[in-house]
Amino acid sequence: MWSWDQGRLDYFQFDNLKKIARFALGHDIRAEDHDALVAAVGLPFSPKQADYKPWRNYARTFKSMGLVYQRGSVAEPTEIAKLLADDGSITTDEYFHFLAEYTSSPSPALQGWDSSADLRYPLLFSLKYLLAKAAKGLDQTTLSEIGSAYDASSFTGEEDAANFEALVVSTTDSGKISRQPAESLRVLAQISYLSLSGNVISVSLSRDDARDVFDQLSALPGAPLGDGNEEIKRRTDQFVAATAEFELDYLSSAISDVEDAGFASGTSFAEGAKSRKTHLVIERNGKIREAYFKANSSAACDFCGMDTGASYPWTNRILDVHHLLPLCSGARTSKQGTLLDDLVAVCPTCHRGVHRYYDKWLKDRGQKDFIDASEAKAVYDKAKQEYGAA
Repeated sequence: MWSWDQGRLDYFQFDNLKKIARFALGHDIRAEDHDALVAAVGLPFSPKQADYKPWRNYARTFKSMGLVYQRGSVAEPTEIAKLLADDGSITTDEYFHFLAEYTSSPSPALQGWDSSADLRYPLLFSLKYLLAKAAKGLDQTTLSEIGSAYDASSFTGEEDAANFEALVVSTTDSGKISRQPAESLRVLAQISYLSLSGNVISVSLSRDDARDVFDQLSALPGAPLGDGNEEIKRRTDQFVAATAEFELDYLSSAISDVEDAGFASGTSFAEGAKSRKTHLVIERNGKIREAYFKANSSAACDFCGMDTGASYPWTNRILDVHHLLPLCSGARTSKQGTLLDDLVAVCPTCHRGVHRYYDKWLKDRGQKDFIDASEAKAVYDKAKQEYGAA
């Protein structure tokens, strides 16, 4: 099994990553005290004790995120942190696909870094294993099956599709996975086409799209450096080049035309299109939609209040799932699975109208995306108050 920074799942939520990145750009996060960091991010950063800097307990967290590296006595923000701080410049899919390529065992962010060791890439392995199964039409995998496959193989994560397909067929699920790798997989499940229910990860991609994404994934090139902090910088400096090669449109799995979904096209904010596409993949993730309506049986539109079951009695409901977080953000995850309380059910007409409202609101303010979850939810509530049900 592989090591991970256990007990930090909330800190790896994409919206919180952006807050930490913004703080790291304006402060030496290594020297900052507890209250300043808590005020900026809204997480506890325990323990709160005199002369106990958060860095002492969270340095490995920040480094595992790829947000900072230590240079002398100062924590320097990485290129990833600079982009995360610029809202809408990085999507959840770009970040977590890169995190899979960035994370190695041993890791330069954790104790035991050895640049001469034979590196394995456990998150890269895990994502490629999931995609290899999805390419065979098998869209559900337990966390323990991934752990069993990793332990039983000597794979680094760099192997090709044929090798992974053979591994999928031969793997026997032990039913066990330790807490650290399980938590890292819950972090990875924020990718828009993934969803989590208890111990099961689902992939909502067509076979062709799963193969396409698989073929784009590889470990970062270059010889590892002996100093762990220098190695973190070397890897994170590759973010822009690595993500530029990702083509994450999932064309046969979800409609890629943002205008069809209600976002205006041809605006000066074309660079925000990738965020809108990520947002739409989440809303059209079949497993998330299924889980949401299983937990919320109402047929009423959250925005206009129309009971679609009564208006169209020949069907149970005609509702879309609308994602309330920033456009670039994925669905949050917990120990229980993908969180559903960032979603609402809206009729298709209101859904298109809300997307157009977002487009205009962001354009009027010169923003590519919402700053954080609070702003995104406030804008939805504002639109609903002004134009929704009386």
